[in-house]
Amino acid sequence: MKMETHITDRKLGHEWYGWDGNVDTHEGFIEEPKRLFLGIVAFTFGLIFCAAALLVWGFYPRLVSISPIVAAGSIGLLVAFAGAFAIWFGAVGLMLATHKSNALSEAAVMHFMKLFDLFATVSARCGISKDRLGYSLIEIHNELTRIRMAKGRDGRLLVLSPRCLDRETADQIRTMTSEMDCDFYMAPTGAQARQKVAQAKPAAIIGIACERDLITGIRDVGSYFPVLGITNKRPIGPCKGAFIDMDELRSGIDVFMTRYGVGGRNQDNASTGAPEGEGTTPEPLTAAS
Repeated sequence: MKMETHITDRKLGHEWYGWDGNVDTHEGFIEEPKRLFLGIVAFTFGLIFCAAALLVWGFYPRLVSISPIVAAGSIGLLVAFAGAFAIWFGAVGLMLATHKSNALSEAAVMHFMKLFDLFATVSARCGISKDRLGYSLIEIHNELTRIRMAKGRDGRLLVLSPRCLDRETADQIRTMTSEMDCDFYMAPTGAQARQKVAQAKPAAIIGIACERDLITGIRDVGSYFPVLGITNKRPIGPCKGAFIDMDELRSGIDVFMTRYGVGGRNQDNASTGAPEGEGTTPEPLTAAS
């Protein structure tokens, strides 16, 4: 039986199945620096490397007896593993320090997204919640998006939000996106949000959601579209009564529309076929780009 059956005042999204309904212990207001996620990544590598080194050390006499070349190869693999991690990890650190991206740093951040569950398991053992770690990773991805976004992309900016926002926040977002000439869609589910993206084929996306849903969404579409994630605040727990910092949304829209020239309805957008405003449930599509 899903835990949501015990929470009668809301319908939980699939990422929140198992929530115990305790608002007092729920982390509704999260802000974490980028270094938190990078620290967990380094710590996870350290654990894996130490385990591998102990394994090699334990079997080394046997490997020597089999073949000195095999024994040397096992050490070589350890060195190669450490070197590859240093290059992979260093590319992200260099990107954050210099505000310049390259193919390696972009690939590394997307791999961070794909391996997030592994890092979240390690962070939980360190007393760091999945949501706090997710916030830190989203901050890293947002920085990468701001750095790598090419100017002059064709199409419109799409703002996606979940159904859990309170009415006042939803109305404020609808007003702001109308004034700033970009599309807004409130998606009942994550699947419908992805269908909307496939239908509209926007120039860029601003996703509003909890850390868990944003990680999943960016993992699905972040390789195809520039995405900025804005995490919501959840004073009464997940999936109900959430809100966002409207200044953060305005800043995100400015990044895409002013700084990078992503257009609104005044530009030629006939190819997208995207309806304006909140819209209705989109037709099921198979493509994501």
